[in-house]
Amino acid sequence: MKLRPLSTADESTVLAFNAAESHLDKLGPDRLDWLRLIAAHAAVVDVDGDIAGFVLTFAPGSAYDGLDFQWFADTYADRYLYLDRLVIAEPYRRQGIATSVYKAVERAAKPFDRLVCRVQSDPPDIPSLALHAARGFVEVGKLQRPDGTTSAMLSKELT
Repeated sequence: MKLRPLSTADESTVLAFNAAESHLDKLGPDRLDWLRLIAAHAAVVDVDGDIAGFVLTFAPGSAYDGLDFQWFADTYADRYLYLDRLVIAEPYRRQGIATSVYKAVERAAKPFDRLVCRVQSDPPDIPSLALHAARGFVEVGKLQRPDGTTSAMLSKELT
């Protein structure tokens, strides 16, 4: 498994992976292309030449306009790295791939003191909430979203 930069050639696969996840914000080609360009990390998870997933992170000061990202900016100023999404395709789950990606993202977040993310809590994304709790994330707030859902705002201190 290796992480490599997300390229325009990967976008159709990434969009399909994203669309398969009901708890993620929807993405179109133009939005994904823009996010790829402004992200701190926009990478695909490559397993023997196959795309097994992708990850997007954003650093403080980014042009990213996500509601959740803004919540963390207001809460932590410039002391966080925001994990926007990490998706591993179904055939590659339960093989330690997500754990490896989280470790890489946590190393990248170390200079920011914490890695933060949001997970849908109402209705709950139970597998993701459990995964993040097991990885040491704690809830630091809740955010009501315009679509009527609620996000658990999670943080993992890395100091």
